[in-house]
Amino acid sequence: MKRSAQQVGRAGELFVAAELNKRGALATLFLTGTPRVDVVAMDPGQLSSSVNLQVKTKSPQSRVWQTSIKKLELERAAPESDFMVLVDLGTDTEAPTYYICPLRQVASKIAAIYQTWLDSHGGKRPGGSDSTHCSISIEDVSEWRGRWDLLGIIPA
Repeated sequence: MKRSAQQVGRAGELFVAAELNKRGALATLFLTGTPRVDVVAMDPGQLSSSVNLQVKTKSPQSRVWQTSIKKLELERAAPESDFMVLVDLGTDTEAPTYYICPLRQVASKIAAIYQTWLDSHGGKRPGGSDSTHCSISIEDVSEWRGRWDLLGIIPA
């Protein structure tokens, strides 16, 4: 069954909030359309510290997550409490896979990968396009697979 991009995105956000609550954190979805924040989460024993999570989700049919180099440039200056959680929904019979990435670090890494790719094409996108689209592959973020501990909000 074909799902819309909105359905895939919302599924990822719900899975992230559910996974955090399952692990003992308090997590809730943030208002739709809020820049850089899809889920807010905190340790129930330390309500004064929270993390903001931007969730990007890919369906089983996609090999990569999609983003914009312009967004990544802004995200490189994000607070340390901001993270990007990449969700691979997998198949209908598999549990999702999560990559919990410090936002500044992943934004810098993907921007550098993009720049290397751009340099290999003479500094311009092939075809002369002004597109700012770029992608994030599993290989790009493999070091952050399942790294919920980085959030610092999961009770011991």
